[in-house]
Amino acid sequence: MHHGEQPPDAVIRIRHRDDPVGLVTEHDAVERAGAYPTLRLGAPLFGYAVDLGGGRWRVHELVEETPQAARDALAHRLRDRIAETADADLLAELTAARTVLDWQKVDEVTVGGCRHRVIRADTFVRFGPDGPEPPRPTDPDPRDADTSDSFLGGTDLVADPAEPTGLGAAVLKVELLPARYPRAQVPADVYADSVAAVRAYPDGVLLPTRFAVAEQVGAGWQPTSRAVATPQEARDLITFEFRWLVPRLADPTEAEAAEYRRAADRIESTRASEVTVLGRRFRVTRVETLLRFSADGPEGPRPSDPDPEPPPEVHFARLRAEGRLPDHP
Repeated sequence: MHHGEQPPDAVIRIRHRDDPVGLVTEHDAVERAGAYPTLRLGAPLFGYAVDLGGGRWRVHELVEETPQAARDALAHRLRDRIAETADADLLAELTAARTVLDWQKVDEVTVGGCRHRVIRADTFVRFGPDGPEPPRPTDPDPRDADTSDSFLGGTDLVADPAEPTGLGAAVLKVELLPARYPRAQVPADVYADSVAAVRAYPDGVLLPTRFAVAEQVGAGWQPTSRAVATPQEARDLITFEFRWLVPRLADPTEAEAAEYRRAADRIESTRASEVTVLGRRFRVTRVETLLRFSADGPEGPRPSDPDPEPPPEVHFARLRAEGRLPDHP
């Protein structure tokens, strides 16, 4: 990840915390920044947000890997609202917006006087000499994943770049706001878009920390899972792989399969965030997420973001033209 100059007009407001939990959390953030000093910019995430006015946006479904998947999620929500409303005027607006999304790659629609925008967020992982940063002692880590409180687990949140943050989050924003992809490691258009985004979206909101599984491969690390809301959910992904996927997909010997089962048992009994089995090293890692903002709201998809899927009705029309889907009755 490359750091340029701090973006213009970036104002970061700090809320001082003097409660014991807040002080310990801030201390952890400072210590980890020293132990894992390198921030690497990862793949973006996409979702949609609704303009609440006053610079505040309600974020929904920020878990998709492509802009079109986020458009589809927004269209699905509009369909749900169509079924819920009895207001004729709102029904007409919802139907029109949903139809546009079904046929066109449109990243903003207005319904009921509110803007609905497809949004893009950057993800980051800290690295140190021993690899990616694992969960912190102060990270919420319920054993029952269903009790997690995160917009990634189904609860939406309100993003407001003017809202003050704690000192640790403020320091992290200072690090992340000027971050762009390294010129030598990405295509020219991806680099150019990342540089332009730093200036066009000078403010930002840190979203709840996510957690993913990474495996050491040679001298580096590779992600092996999607990002989830809590460390325990990431551990569950490891144990599921060891108990169910490895025996069915990797064709291990019985002795090897038994080693994977024992490794899964160790994770469950100790709640460890790292495990090595048969020479393979896995770690639960922290993933930070930044939603960039301008005065007009959160960042949308960039021209260089991969967006291969067509809108659904365009896809269905192609299938019908090829004779692989029956015509409408």
